[in-house]
Amino acid sequence: MPTLAAAWPIVGLVLLLAVPLGWLFLSRPQRGLLLLAALAPFDGLLLIVPGGASLGSWKEGLVLLVLAATFVAPPEARRPADDGARLPGWAIAALALTALGAASAVVVGGIVGLWGFKVGFFYLLLPVICWRCPLDAKERDRLVGILMAAGVVTAVVGLAQQVVGPERLNELGYTYNDVIRFSGSLLRSFSTFTQPFSFGLFVMLVLLLATPVAIADHRRLRNRLFLLSTPLLLIGMATSVVRGAILGLVAGMVFLALWRYRGLVHLVPPLLLVPVLLPASVLATFLSSSSLGERGSGWQETFGLVAEAPWGQGLGTSGAAAEKALELGAERNDILIVGGANYQPDNQYVKTLLELGPIGLWLLLLVGAAALVAAVRTASAHVGVDRALAEGVAACLIAAGAGSLVATYLEIFPLDLYFWLLLGVLLCLDPRSTSTPSPSAPEGAGSRPTSASSSPPSVP
Repeated sequence: MPTLAAAWPIVGLVLLLAVPLGWLFLSRPQRGLLLLAALAPFDGLLLIVPGGASLGSWKEGLVLLVLAATFVAPPEARRPADDGARLPGWAIAALALTALGAASAVVVGGIVGLWGFKVGFFYLLLPVICWRCPLDAKERDRLVGILMAAGVVTAVVGLAQQVVGPERLNELGYTYNDVIRFSGSLLRSFSTFTQPFSFGLFVMLVLLLATPVAIADHRRLRNRLFLLSTPLLLIGMATSVVRGAILGLVAGMVFLALWRYRGLVHLVPPLLLVPVLLPASVLATFLSSSSLGERGSGWQETFGLVAEAPWGQGLGTSGAAAEKALELGAERNDILIVGGANYQPDNQYVKTLLELGPIGLWLLLLVGAAALVAAVRTASAHVGVDRALAEGVAACLIAAGAGSLVATYLEIFPLDLYFWLLLGVLLCLDPRSTSTPSPSAPEGAGSRPTSASSSPPSVP
């Protein structure tokens, strides 16, 4: 356990950087969002940094700092008051879900309710920031570039962990059965994250968001390098052995292929074969029905609990939020206990139904459906890179919906952060306008209006 003395060098460095970073955020809060997106995939490294545990709340602090900066930023960094933009339907549904979650948290009370609300709704502040200070075309391009680079780096680290082995990783400070996990005899790579689930789902998100953008501007060196690195990303994701990541990636790729990128359909069979190419011991675990059977029995018990409490058991009473609440000193009688342990639904829909009842589940589904409609409409109203970006966001939403069948997607960091950040990016793309030229194109290039239905370059 790191001591306070070990944390002082890191705290001193943060304080030293606070002034210049504060000035950058005050002049343009969007820079804070880009910094958050760049650092989030590497949050797990704090597990092995001396005193790193004391900095675990850096992301919440950064979000609040950037939000505060939106109120004092210069006018050129803020959304014009007369731009006529209106809140999309998903935002209204998200506000209703937040209100229901807040009421449930108050009823539950204590650490459980407070932590449950934090886990479930804190990163809803990101769309608020994007609404107040939208990312411009260059900043949206930088965001995609950041995720491309982070995806490649984390994939390389994940593959390197297979070479290093669990013993050396344990010596570095990672713990068994928490961070270091196995599927059969295979180490499940976790890269720079705290668990394999975060790693696999993050690489899934990067592939779905960045691939259409790279295809739309395939002559750009950055995008060519990313397309060439996709096999590396796929192999890295496979070493995490996360069912939800493969399921989500297939669902997202099918959408992109059916929507506009016909050539991507050729990637679906290899993706479906990824589990088959794993070692036999891993494949047996991957395809095992016992895990699904355990989840199914838990879900059946959940439906009985819903019948007893149609308004839900209360926010934060299950899953990772409940586990953290127990660590912070919550009483076990405040937590839903199934089989003598804190209940882990491993399904975002079941968790929402259990905690917030049928109304909460309906609002969650409404948020997802309305956000997907908004992404598709935004893509149809744009051309070029902005259209590709909106298509990537739509694919990520579909993947999140598919992955939520086998994971509590919205309480896995940093997937919860990126889910709401990408919805914020949609707010930066006015669905009534056509897109700007690619940042890599010379000034004036591509500014002539073209049909929104124009096709991208073919995918081999």
